[in-house]
Amino acid sequence: MRAVWSFWTEPFRRGEGSAWLTPEHAYLSWVLSVECARRHYPDTTLVTDDAGAELLVGKLGLAFSQVSLELNRLLGRDPQWWALGKLYAYRMQTEPFVHIDGDVFLWKRLPIELETTPVFAQSPEPFDPDNPAHYYPARAVERSVAWLPDEWRRYTAGPGTRTASCCGILGGTRTSLIAEYADLAIRVAEAPENAAGWATWGNKGVCNVLIEQMMLDAVAADRGFRVAHLFANAADPYAPAIAATAGYTHLIGSAKRSPEIMANLERRVTMDFPALAERCRITPSTLPSVYTSSVGE
Repeated sequence: MRAVWSFWTEPFRRGEGSAWLTPEHAYLSWVLSVECARRHYPDTTLVTDDAGAELLVGKLGLAFSQVSLELNRLLGRDPQWWALGKLYAYRMQTEPFVHIDGDVFLWKRLPIELETTPVFAQSPEPFDPDNPAHYYPARAVERSVAWLPDEWRRYTAGPGTRTASCCGILGGTRTSLIAEYADLAIRVAEAPENAAGWATWGNKGVCNVLIEQMMLDAVAADRGFRVAHLFANAADPYAPAIAATAGYTHLIGSAKRSPEIMANLERRVTMDFPALAERCRITPSTLPSVYTSSVGE
C-alpha cells in the first residue's frame, strides 16, 4: 500500500483550514507524519505544487519515493477550498493507497482488514442535514448553488441522520470508486454554474467537509459500498486510551495551537529526528501573520 500526502501551499500560506501555533510547528508535524508512516509504508508519494516541493523536500529535507506537481493546476483557485488539494491527490491514485494528513501520525501500521477494504477513512461523523446549527451545512448549500450531483441529492433526501467520514486518513483498494467520488466533489466546488451561488457565501471554508467528507459516504453508498473506519465513533480518535491502542494521533483544530501539545511535538521530533528538527528551526518562513487566528479544523 502506498502512503500519499498532499500539500497545496496557498491555503497553508493563508491559514485556511487550520492554523498552527507557529510555522515551525507545522514543519515539525510534517516531519513526524512522514517519518512515522514511512516505517510502515516505504512507498511514499507527495502531491504538491512547486512551492510545496521547495519547502518540504528542498528545505525540510523530507524524502519521498515520488513527488507529483499536480497541484500546480490549482494556481488561481480560491484557497478557501482547502480540500481541493486533497481531492486532486485522491483522484490521481491508481493503486491501493492511504492518504495521510500532515497532522496525522501513524505509530502503528493500519490493520490489514482496514487496508484491504474498498474505501476507508478515519472515523464516522453523524449529522442531520436539517439541523442548521450543525457544521455540515448541507441544506444551505442545496439552496444556494445551481448544480449538485445526483449522489449528493439522493444521500441527503428526506429526514434523519446521515454519516460523513473524517478524512485524517482516506484510502482503499477500489481506486476507481475513490476517483469518481473525488471528481464529483471537485466539480461541486469548480463548476462554472455554481460560481454565482458560492459567491453569496462570505466564507466557503465550512463547506469543505461536505465536498470531501460527506460526498465520500454519499458516492460509496450510491455504488453499494460502505466506508470502513479505523475508529467506531467520532470522538474515539481524540480519546487518549483509544487512540493509543490504535497507534494513531490526529492534531485537529485547537490542538495545533496548544503550547503544551506543541512543546510535546518539539520534544518528540528533536529526540527522534534531530537533523530534520534543526531544519525546521532554520527554515525561513513568510507565513507568520496567519498563525495567531483560529480558523477551521
